[in-house]
Amino acid sequence: MKRFNKVALIPATVAAVLAGNAYAGTEACFEVYKGADGLAVQAHSTIYAGAACIAEATRTAAGAADLEPTNEAGIAYELTGNLTIDFDAVDGVDTDQHIVYIPTTDIPGGTKITISLTGATFAGNSNQIHLLKNDGVTTEAVASSDGTVDGASTITFLTKAGITIGAGTRLAFSRGSTAVDPVGIKIANTTCTDTDQASQSVTIAATAAITDGGTGYNIQGAVSNSQKIADISPQFYPLHAGTTAEVLVNAESSNSEGTAIVARTEFVYNADATNRLIATSSQAIYKTGYYNRAALLDQAIVLDADDHVETAFVASSEPGANVKMRLYNGRTAATGVLDTAVSVQTGTVPGEFAMDLSDATVYNTEAVDLFTPAIGAGDAETNPMTTAPLLGAAYNEMFYVVENNPATGIMNFNYDVTTHYTLDFGTAGELDHCADNKVSHEVGVNGAVLKVPYVTNAEGNFVRITNEHDEAAEVTVDIFSESADGNDGARKVTAVELGSVPAKSSVVYFVPTLIEEAVTQKLYEGADGGYGDLGANAAYNASRHSVTFTVTAPKNSVHGVSVQKVPGRSDRVMPVLDQNDWSQ
Repeated sequence: MKRFNKVALIPATVAAVLAGNAYAGTEACFEVYKGADGLAVQAHSTIYAGAACIAEATRTAAGAADLEPTNEAGIAYELTGNLTIDFDAVDGVDTDQHIVYIPTTDIPGGTKITISLTGATFAGNSNQIHLLKNDGVTTEAVASSDGTVDGASTITFLTKAGITIGAGTRLAFSRGSTAVDPVGIKIANTTCTDTDQASQSVTIAATAAITDGGTGYNIQGAVSNSQKIADISPQFYPLHAGTTAEVLVNAESSNSEGTAIVARTEFVYNADATNRLIATSSQAIYKTGYYNRAALLDQAIVLDADDHVETAFVASSEPGANVKMRLYNGRTAATGVLDTAVSVQTGTVPGEFAMDLSDATVYNTEAVDLFTPAIGAGDAETNPMTTAPLLGAAYNEMFYVVENNPATGIMNFNYDVTTHYTLDFGTAGELDHCADNKVSHEVGVNGAVLKVPYVTNAEGNFVRITNEHDEAAEVTVDIFSESADGNDGARKVTAVELGSVPAKSSVVYFVPTLIEEAVTQKLYEGADGGYGDLGANAAYNASRHSVTFTVTAPKNSVHGVSVQKVPGRSDRVMPVLDQNDWSQ
């Protein structure tokens, strides 16, 4: 009785179809592929005999027992702020892409088929799309869209009355009703381009196929899974895959080749010229890659003078008066020599550092210069990537260099540099890259740093420094006092040379002697007394100083003690360390 009732509920049109169908499929399939202008629909008149779709990995060619492998359009995400794609010219010139729908169950006339896009809307179709079949002689429309098409992501097709679409029929999406004219879509993304995200997809699916004008049964063999019709992925990868350049300022009075220098005017570098990829005497070098995937995409941006990499350089502390950021587009590894300087902005060669991003200058570096290899200079550059998405992309090496230039300036240390950047396009509808940043440089020193916040320029006040290392260590000191602006003139001086501390020994530095050396070597001016009302302490303003010692020995082998004379009382004794990690 149950069985009889269930059959009785099936509409007569569906019962007739099922009775005459050699097989009833389980799902509908899609074929999506592209080719030269005028590309024919592959095996258009050949009936696909499968009851289910061939897995993508095993597809070879459209036929009775196989489906055409998917070969969808590749579009630069940066283009998709307001992009209409005509599948009759999916590359913007003359490459065609077909979308072919294949039900695996017969579809009777008067069936409503619902087709949905994700990631796009239909566009450029004059509000009409047809599904075209071919019987080996004639191409004709067997279903047409019903209602609004352009601007919609979901549309409905109504199959023609009196025509049964046989299971396995290949139905090409077309703007024309008698010859295949591939359709169009529109993509309107709004978020910035992020190279850390996976590529996006525009997909199509048949979500329903309901008989009797939409009042009957849903035909399962006419409903599909989602099928990709366009791959949307970033075209440009700026400052990609670099490793932070970790370098040391040389606090000694001889360089890595044994030549006498002024302490802290050079970096520690390798004496072997073939091994100076991270540091030379005056350069801390961050190597990074610029990738352009245009050759892997059907539609891509051609860079022009309106396109810039906006860049700002932020240091965690002041690098030094002569220390700037410079860009180079080539290098000869065998000599360590960089070449082809790139202006951080047209008319501006080196970039300045700021201590805070809100104060940083934003430089507009020409994107063409950064993504294009220098011709005839430096070593040949080969894309190092062996996997997608960057395998096969155009590649250019760029070098971001913290450079002491002229190389006579005293350099500071114990800071890092963060390079902030975004790729900005000057064309409406093109999506700029999301703001990003990398710690490109970490600058230390080849020694210990002992900071004494308070010393007094009076007899009996001293700092005692101990060197437990088995080699002598050179000592320099930075000094400043109490001023309205310590950057004014010589209110602060750096790298005052104090000689050496012998191995396994200690040296006492009396504060009056430190001040005398600072005045003699660097014309130290000391305090100006202008930062506020000191009241009864004003008389001692010129005597108070802050000092920082740099000792060229491993930090765990160096320590110190500061002693302050207090008339009529016990001396104040304070240990001075460099964040040591001793244990005992």
